[in-house]
Amino acid sequence: MTGAAPSPRRPPNALRRYAPFLVVLLIAGIVVVALAVRGGNDGGDDGGRADGTASAGAGPVIFSEDNKDEIDWGPRCDTERGRVALPLVNSLPCVKPHTGDNGGATSPGVTGDAIKVVVYQGDPRQNPLQAALVRSAGADVDLETGKETALNYIRLLERYYETYGRRIDVEFFVGTGAPNDEVTARADARAIADKQPFAVLGGPGQTPVFAEELAANKILCLGGCALATPEKTLRRTAPFLWGNGPTPEQASTLTTEMIANLLAGKKARWAGSPAFRDRTRVFGAVHYDTPDGQQTEAFAFFRRSLQREGVTLAADIPFFLDIARAQENARTMIAKLKDAGVTSVIYYGDPLTPKYLTEEATAQDYFPEWIIGPNVFADTAVFGRTYDQRQWRHAFGVSLIAARGTQDTSQSRNLYIWGYGEPPPNNTYAVILGDIAPLFTGVHLAGPNLTPETFQAGLFRAPARRGTPLNPSVSRGRHGIWPGIDRGGSDDATLIWWDPEAEGESEIGNQGKGLYVFVNGGTRYRRGEWPKTDPGLFDRSKGVTIYEEIPPEDRPPRYPPPSRR
Repeated sequence: MTGAAPSPRRPPNALRRYAPFLVVLLIAGIVVVALAVRGGNDGGDDGGRADGTASAGAGPVIFSEDNKDEIDWGPRCDTERGRVALPLVNSLPCVKPHTGDNGGATSPGVTGDAIKVVVYQGDPRQNPLQAALVRSAGADVDLETGKETALNYIRLLERYYETYGRRIDVEFFVGTGAPNDEVTARADARAIADKQPFAVLGGPGQTPVFAEELAANKILCLGGCALATPEKTLRRTAPFLWGNGPTPEQASTLTTEMIANLLAGKKARWAGSPAFRDRTRVFGAVHYDTPDGQQTEAFAFFRRSLQREGVTLAADIPFFLDIARAQENARTMIAKLKDAGVTSVIYYGDPLTPKYLTEEATAQDYFPEWIIGPNVFADTAVFGRTYDQRQWRHAFGVSLIAARGTQDTSQSRNLYIWGYGEPPPNNTYAVILGDIAPLFTGVHLAGPNLTPETFQAGLFRAPARRGTPLNPSVSRGRHGIWPGIDRGGSDDATLIWWDPEAEGESEIGNQGKGLYVFVNGGTRYRRGEWPKTDPGLFDRSKGVTIYEEIPPEDRPPRYPPPSRR
C-alpha cells in the first residue's frame, strides 16, 4: 500500500446471475457496480443503435466546454463540473433543461405526464430457508422498509435528473413464488406486462423466464431483474435487458487473466495443507447452474478462456442452489475435488454455498486454496463470516465490488441522508439504489422521445471513466474497454484475500471479526491490466480492509440539501 491512500484501516496485527439469487435483492450496503447514476470524463459519446453509435433519436443537448456558456443549465447543474448537482462522485452530465412538448405517449408505459415503472419485490415467505440465512447475516428482508427506501430514492433522483416533464409512476409487485419457480415467474411477468409498464426493476433470480417474458413483451428489465445475463441473451433480447455488473463473460475474462498472470504454473503456496504448498497448482472448479442449464454456456466460456491460457481443470463440478440438500451436495463435491488431487478450488457462484463447502472440506480434512472467481456477494464480509474460518483464511481472488469504506463514507447512504435528513430505513439501501440507477441514466440521457431504443442510446451516451478504489468503472456501448458493444455494467475488478482476524464493520454495519483485505489499496484492473507479479496477497502491510477516510479521488462534492417539505 502506498502512502497515497489516506488513513486506511489495516488488517489487525498492526491490525439472474453469475449465480442469480433472491439474496441479490436482499443483502445490503454493497455498491455492486458503484452507482450507475454516474458517468465519467474519458469516454466518447457512444449511442444506442445496434452498432453502438448514438443515433437513436437526436438525444438531449449535453453539457460540454463548447456550450457551457451558451445555455442556461438551471439550478440542478453544477456548471463547474458539468454534472448534476448531487453529492455523488460521478453524477450524470448535465443536459439542457427541457421546456415545451415532450412528445406525449412515445412508448408503451410512457405518457406526456408519467413513466410507469414496476418494482418487483421477492417475498421471503416463498423461500423461507434462504430468507432465514440472509436475515441471519444481518440483512433487512422487510418488504415495507424496502418499499419506502426505493420510493424515496426514486423521488429524490427525480428532482435532479431530467425526466422531460414526466413523473416516475411507481407500482410495487410482490412475487408469488420462489425465485426458482418457472411457472410463477412467468405468471408474474405476464401479470406485470398486463399493467403495461415501461420498465421493471428487480425480479425472481433463479430462472431466466421472468426477464425473457418481459423482453418478449417489449418491457425493459433493469438491475437485479437482468443481473449477469449471458451476452448471447442480451444480444437476442436487445434493447430490453440491462444488469448492473459485468456480463458473465466479462467477469470470466477478468478472473482468467488474474489466474493466468498470478497463479498458473506456480506452487499452491496459500493452501491450508502443507503438502499442497509444495505442489504446482492443480485447479478445479465448482460452479452454479440451474436444472435448465441457464449458466452452462457462461461457464463453458470461462473454461475455454482458461484453456486458452494453458489452464486445465482437473475437476469441473456444477451445482444447484438447493439449501435443503446443500450439505449432502457439498459432501459429494468435496469428495470429487479430493479424488482429483485439486490443490486450488475456483469458486464460481452464490454467497450461500461456500458455507456448506467449507464446513464439509474441514470434515473431510481437505484444506486447499479457495480462489474466488465470478460470484455474487461471496466477496463480502456479510457472508464471508458465515464460512468455516479454518478454510476461508486460505481464500483469495477477484472482487467485482468496490473497496470498503465505513458506513459513514457510503455514497448511497449519504445520498439518502442528504435528501431526507436520516438514514434509509432498510439496510439494503445500496442494492436497492443499484436497481434504480440505470433507470435514471437511460431516461436522463435519452431525451424527451423516450422509447426502449432511445433509453439504450442514453445508457450508451453515459461517458466511461477509470475505476478508483471506491468506485468501479461503469460503461455501456462502445468505449474501447471491451470488444464490440458492451451490454454489461461495471468493467473492472480488484484483488482480495480473507483475513479472519481483522475486525470491523461488515457491509451492513455489523461489528465482528473477519474482513476481506483489498490488495494495493483496492486498485482496480480492467481487461489487459492485471499484474504479472504478486502485488501483495496475504501481506498485511500492502492491503486495506476499510477506508475510514475517503481517498481524494473518491470524495463527492458538497451541495446544500434539498428542501424537505
